This record gives sequence, C-alpha cells and structure tokens, in this order.
Amino acid sequence: MLALALLSALGANVAMAQSITGGLYGKESGGKNVTIEVSNANTGYHRELHPDSDGRYSLAGLNPGKYTVSVSQGDQVIGTHTVTVNPNVQTAVPTASIAAAAGTTASTANAATLSEIHVSGVARDTDVIPIDVSTPELSSNYSMNLVNQLPTGRGMESIALLKSNVRYDDQTTGLVQMGGASPAENRYYYNEFDTTYDYLGMGATTLPAEALSSVQTLSANSTTGWTNATGGIMSATVRQGSNNFQAGYSLYYTPPTSRLLEPRQHNSYASDGSYYLYDSANTHGASATQYLWASGALVKDKLFFFAMLGNTPPNTSASNGQNFQYDTSSRDKNALLNLTWNITDNQSLNVVGEKDWNSSFTNQYTLVTDYDPHSVGSYYGWNAANVKNQFLIGNYHWQINDDMALRVMGGYLSQSSLSPTSSSGTGLPYVTEVDPATNISSNIGISNTSSQLYPFQYYKRGFKGDFSWNIGDHKLTIGAEHYKHYINDTAGTTEGGDWTYYDRPGTLLGNGSPAPANGQYVQQFYIANGGAFSTINKALYADDYWQVADRWVAYMGARFDTFINKNINGQNFLRMPILSPRLGLAWDVNGDSSTKLGVNLGKYALAIPSSVNNGAAGAAYTWYRYYTYTGMDPTTKAPTGLSQIGPQETLVNGQAPTYYNVATSNIKAPYQYEFQVYLQKSLGPNWSSLAEAGFSQLKRIIDDVCYDQGITDWAQTHGYPNYVDASGCPEFNPGIAQVFTRDYNGDGKLEQLTIPGSVFGPPPARRYAHLTLELAHQRTAEEPYFVDVSYTWAHLYGNDDGLLNLGERTASGPGEQTYWDFPGLMEYDHGDLAGDIRNALNINGVYYFSSGLRVGSTLVMHTGEPLSCIGTYPDVDNPASQYGAGSHYCNGLPAPQGNAGRLPFFWQWNLGVGYDWAINKANHLSVDLQVKNVTNRMGRIDSNQIYDQGSVPSNGSPWLLNPSYGAATWQAPRTTQLVVRYTFQ
Repeated sequence: MLALALLSALGANVAMAQSITGGLYGKESGGKNVTIEVSNANTGYHRELHPDSDGRYSLAGLNPGKYTVSVSQGDQVIGTHTVTVNPNVQTAVPTASIAAAAGTTASTANAATLSEIHVSGVARDTDVIPIDVSTPELSSNYSMNLVNQLPTGRGMESIALLKSNVRYDDQTTGLVQMGGASPAENRYYYNEFDTTYDYLGMGATTLPAEALSSVQTLSANSTTGWTNATGGIMSATVRQGSNNFQAGYSLYYTPPTSRLLEPRQHNSYASDGSYYLYDSANTHGASATQYLWASGALVKDKLFFFAMLGNTPPNTSASNGQNFQYDTSSRDKNALLNLTWNITDNQSLNVVGEKDWNSSFTNQYTLVTDYDPHSVGSYYGWNAANVKNQFLIGNYHWQINDDMALRVMGGYLSQSSLSPTSSSGTGLPYVTEVDPATNISSNIGISNTSSQLYPFQYYKRGFKGDFSWNIGDHKLTIGAEHYKHYINDTAGTTEGGDWTYYDRPGTLLGNGSPAPANGQYVQQFYIANGGAFSTINKALYADDYWQVADRWVAYMGARFDTFINKNINGQNFLRMPILSPRLGLAWDVNGDSSTKLGVNLGKYALAIPSSVNNGAAGAAYTWYRYYTYTGMDPTTKAPTGLSQIGPQETLVNGQAPTYYNVATSNIKAPYQYEFQVYLQKSLGPNWSSLAEAGFSQLKRIIDDVCYDQGITDWAQTHGYPNYVDASGCPEFNPGIAQVFTRDYNGDGKLEQLTIPGSVFGPPPARRYAHLTLELAHQRTAEEPYFVDVSYTWAHLYGNDDGLLNLGERTASGPGEQTYWDFPGLMEYDHGDLAGDIRNALNINGVYYFSSGLRVGSTLVMHTGEPLSCIGTYPDVDNPASQYGAGSHYCNGLPAPQGNAGRLPFFWQWNLGVGYDWAINKANHLSVDLQVKNVTNRMGRIDSNQIYDQGSVPSNGSPWLLNPSYGAATWQAPRTTQLVVRYTFQ
C-alpha cells in the first residue's frame, strides 16, 4: 500500500527551484515496455512519455492543475491516476501495479500523491502535498483556498507565520525573521520574479493576495536556482485560467472602531506619568476592499486568461499626538491580467501585468489641550501622496524533449511618487521651539514639514534563464540571472529654512562659539542629499541531481554571484563576487515515498540594498548656522533681525565621496553557512509528521565604521605620521583586516594601508540552532478536519542581528547600523540576540461540518524575547560616548546584550467561522467572520531599553535617567473582518 504524503496543503513539501510550473515523476516495474500518457482536459494538454531502462520517468514544465496519468503495456491500460500539480512541486505518481492492487481496499490505502486516485473503480479524494524524494530541498506550500479559511492575514509574511519556526519582529520592522536572520535578509518572488524592495532590502513590492493561487516558503537551505539569501524565501504564483469559465466577486469588510469588534489600542506610560505611547484616541472608519474577477479560455485549449479589478473606496482614520490631530482619507484601486498561452504541448508562455494606484490625503489640526482629542483647534495644514506601482512578468517554458528543458523569465516593476504629492507647508519656514525646562521640542510655526518634497522613483528589472538536461542518472541545470534596480530619491530642507529656538545661557554652540549672554539664539539646519543610483546583482548557477542508487538522490550545486553598487557618478564602490557551493542528499527510506531523510549543507550570500548607495555614496551637504534675532514673523514664526554667531558648522561638504572613501578596497560580500537534516514520515491514512534540525553561522557582514581616529592612529604609527583621516563612515567587513586606500602623504598619490579588524572591534557573530517538530492531519470525507501543529525550540545568539540592529530597535539603513561605528559600542555585545525565542508552538486547524459550516482557528504561543539595557558609554574621552544611549553600559556599569530580562510569555488566539453554500452546480457563496486576538488580550510585546538621557554625568553626579526606560508596547487589540465570496462557473 502506498504511504500518505508528508503534509497537507499547509504542510511541508519539497521543490526543485522557483517556478510557476510543476512536474511529476514515477517509476514503473515494466521499464521501457510501458507507455505513460499525461493529459489535462481543462487545458487540452497531452503528452506521451517512455520510461528509461529502470522504469523511471519525469515531466516538468506543467502548468498547475489536475492531470490524468495513464500507464499502458501494449494495448492494455494497467493504471490511471489523477494527479494535482502545484507550482514548484514535483509530484510522485504511484506505481501502476501497486495502485491496482490497492484498488479493492482503497478505504484503508494511503496516498503518495497530491491527488485523487482513480484505479479499479476507486475514487478517493485527497489534497495533500507529497513527499518528493527527487530533491533534498524542504519547503512549505500553502494553497490560498485553505489560507482563506484560516483567520490569518493573506500576505506572504502572514502565511509564513503559520509555522512555529518563523518569528514576527513586532518590536522593530513589522516583518518576519526566518532562519535566525534579520528581516532585511529575506527574498520575495512573484511568478519567479524577485520583487524584494531592494532600495531598503526590507519587504517587497507585492501583488494582491486575491490574485494568488499558492504561496511557498523556505526558511533556509535553498537550491542554487533561487537568488542568494541569508534569510528566508517567500514565493507566490498568480492564478491562471483554463477551458472552464469562472467569475467571482469578493468583499473584505472591516467595521469602524468600536468597543466590541475593533477596540482601541492601549496607552503606555513613562515612569514620570507622561505618555510613552498615546494610542487610545486613534480611530478608523469602516473600510471595504472589493475584487471582481474572471478566468477562462480566449482560445480553447490554447490561450487562457485570469483578469481582476480591485477597489478600496475612500476610508478614513484619525490619529492624535501631543498637540496635533491628523485626519486621513486613503483609497486604492488596481487592475491585473494574466495570460497563459500553451503554444504547443511542450511550450507555454505566461504574462502577467498589474497596475496599482494608491492615494491619501491628510488634514492636520492643532489640539488646544495636549493629548485631548476633544479640544481640536484651528486648521494647521495638509499633505497628500499619490503612488503608482506597475508589474510586468513573463515566463517561457519549453520541454524540448523527454530529457531537455528551457526556462526563461523576464520581469519589471516600478514605484513612483510624483506630483501632485505635496504638502501645505512645502517651501515655508519650519519652526520649532525647545522648552528650556523640559527639553521638549514643539512646532510653533505654520508649516508641518521640514523637508522640500521631491519626486521619488524606483524600478527593478530582471532576467533569468536556465537549461536542464537529463543524462543517464544525472539531471544537470545551468542558468544565469541579471537584476538591476534604480532609485531617484532626493531630500532637502524646505526653502523657507528649518529653524529651532533655544534658551540656553552658558551653552557652547556646535561651532565652538558661546551662546549669547541671555541664552536666546536660533539654530538653522540645512541638508540636501540623495540623487539617482543603480545597483546590479547578477549570477551564474549550475547544479546536478544525481540518482546515486535506487533510493538515493545526491544534489551538488554552486552559484557565482556578483553584487555591484554604484555611487551617484555611476562608479562602482562595491563590486563583490562570491562563490556559494551547496550539497544535499535525499533518501527514500522505504522506496515508496512514505519516509524520507534529507540533508543540506550550503553557503549563502547576500546583496547590499541601494539605501547604502544613497546614504554613503551620494552628494550630501549638511550644516548648522547660529544667530541672534530681534523678532519673529507674526505669521510663520521665522526669526527676523538675524545676526550670525561664529562660522557655519559644516558636517558634510556637499561633494560626492570618491569610491575608495565609500568602502574599503578589499570589501567582500556577506555570507553564512547553513546545515539542515530532516525526516518526513507518514503516520497512517491521514496523519503525517516532520522532524527537522538546523544550524547556521554568520561568517561575514558589511557595515559602516565611523572610527576615523582608529585609521589616523594606525596610519601615524605605520609610516604616515602626519596623516589625519576624515573619510566619514566607509563600508567595511568587521573583524577582518581591511585595505584603506587614501592619499596618506598628501602628495596626490593614492596608497593602500591594511588595518587589522581588531582595531574596529570584535568579529561579527550570529549563530542559530533550532529543532522543529510537526504533526498534521489531512481533511478527508471520513474525518472532515484539518489540523497542523508545529513546535520549535531555537537559540539565536551572538553580537550581530545581521543587516539590521534589532537589539537597539533601529530598523533604518541596512548595512549602516551603529554596531561598528566605534569599538566602544561593541563592548559587552555578545549574548542572546533580539530574535531569540526559545520555545514556540503553533496550532492551526479547520473543522468542516456536513451542513456547510466550518470553524477555523490559529493559536500562536511563544516564550519571550530577551531585553537589553542600552546606555551611554561612561568615558567622555571615548568617541562611543558621542552616541548617547547606544552602548552596553547602564549606570556606568557593563550591561551585556540580552541580559536585562525577557518579555513575558506571548499568546494569541484567532478564530473564524464560515459557511459555504452551493446554491446550485454553477453558483457558490461563502461567508466568513474572522476575528484576530479574539480575547482582546493585552500582552506586552516590547519594553523601552534606553536607560539614560544620553550624557555622561560630571563631578560624580548621578546618571540622568530616561523616564521611558521599561515602558511597554502592547499587543494589537482585537480586529474583525467580514468576508463574502461569490463564484459563478
């Protein structure tokens, strides 16, 4: 009897490489004497295969859907199977002789396919993901049909969080951590196109979830066909049409703020009784997102379409701060078309295009009384934004013959924020005042923005192609990819100037001048930076799946990536080639796909986002000026009667840095090693299990260093006694000897100087070990429920979260964190990292009643994350003290990372109730009520870690403590959504 495949549509499976198509494979005892016919009535597909001498056959490049596989010997059909093919999945087809023998006892038979099996009158329906023994790669595959029945979000990250080995970073980014890496190390795909938002390296440009058919996630250990990533991978496939015409309407309705369905968020307070977070007055109106879609054939058996229109009518929200209220109205609309052309039975072309228009408008009002939303005063200003996103992705697959296949992908996306993006304060003076008693800054002018608004543009285009060839027991693939992304992001101070009033007698100004005797002066700030930049990531890759023996498949592969970041003048300041070898092994233990042992070992690299181009390689000009003044403009509050105090304090001189000042000359790409071993096993007709263990170790990173004094000291003691470094904050590899190219003699000639990594602090360390256990039950007619339970033990420790500093809650600027700016900041830095959740348990399930009623539930539980105490470096002569509360010292004493206690145990229960009504054969209606955090639990999800107010006390005075230290951030309150879906066939 055939063994049940490992997990359900919400379970683990394996994949060959990213693809919008899938495949099938099998083995027949008749060897070359049998004929395999594969067909799909919904698309008119038909193909005939002939096994090799061992009886093995395989077929790739199949568009998703149900395929009939018939096995014939001579003129006699000896077995017929209906196999459901999913994207990125190779589906095992049962051996015809075994399936035939099982026909009379199918009520107790297990299924090794993702399908219903029709043999000898048997018609058993299952919908499970198979154990794919053809590859060692392990992933999770999610059918959107099932996701829609669970009370969880439908975005790729929300889907990934259904597993216990994925962490939600609700303290810093609001994104997911996979494989222990920071959220800036994940990659996202739609129809094979990498849509990761490579400006910041965080999140992705997305397509509407309504247009998706399935989502696949890999928490670690991918094969070479995926773009390099030291984090996880999320991949989605767009719905396709067939010969069967379908149309539908979907409504997602969220009610307005109310005590029962949409409670308000909780406030939190500092130790002095002031507000730390003031959220209880924030409200939102009702919102509704609608989709109208249709799919079918434009030319029967040849050309198919899926089309969708989405619309979110204007919805409103109100947020309140200390002295302002913001009333916002936003809307969104989008259109998508996916065309699939089956050129021949061996060739297909898929093209998807989408446009999205998003707009928002905000009115701003003053509050007469601080933190009192009932004291709304005068109108203050407005701002508006209009953003357009565009997608175009094409996929061409050609099964040249039984042994050769070609795949080509090309994609383009863009995001633009153009006129009339505006603000009522644009061009006017921006004026603030600092209270000398409380040191709190308040806006006193009529402008609500300190920045001049400029258009923003971002685009990304990518191409990929690979060729596969089955030669004997080997399946060889060679491929290449090329991605380029471009940004044009300019920022500058408003034309009216950015002014701040101070009253600080006896103060020494930033330019070294004393403040006026009465302490009253005004500071003017100016900044202009950014520009147009491009980044190129390209790669060659090759791999070999080797059928070593009847039940053993070995995988060998390698990627050669080149990551290129350019400065504002188009020069390469980063050009980092890197080779990433990978090995794997899959063992079909019993020879029937019922039990599989998989092992993976590999090296994984990471590209650097172009925010580094903008931040480190652009032309920036920044200065402060200080003035006495005689009055204020009665309307704008800008100062009048100015008289400058001392010289301008220039921080950045406005010149684009030379390429050798932006980065060290021997800088190399980040990478880590990963190891994984797992066992998949079926446990009877409907239960399945997984045990997986893994370990990863970060070996090299990129960050910036601002320790000019360290470069100066080393140069002066190694042959250049008169050199003083002023290069700013170049990018480098911490912990590794670095080559700094400079004009050390001041004679116009560049020379190179190698400086040990120890000058700048310790080497980076991030280690992640985990064990995941999973148990799943697949829904059947006899047992109408689905359940998936996963538990993960993990330990994440070291001194570096990765591209983002999660421990100090600083999400901006991947590759430009504060870690290695000065060596003092890295003292006592080793410990449990911010994402160190030791124990996590997820329970997801749906129960289906015969009446059409169903109940879905997700329960998330995990132990708390570690907290750190972040304070000011206690030695004023050390440059680390310049950063204020940014080191591992509190009250002047060492405070090792992750050693300030842990957040409390977290849990959240989400509940959904749905009803499916088959009105007749052609019409279907479903209604769902989905509630997240159904108990409205108020759990603490973060505590402020900043211990002091950022200055070292003098003359033995006590530290000036931060009253917000330890203040709470709370779990999101209950939310409710009504979902109505109607389908016509």
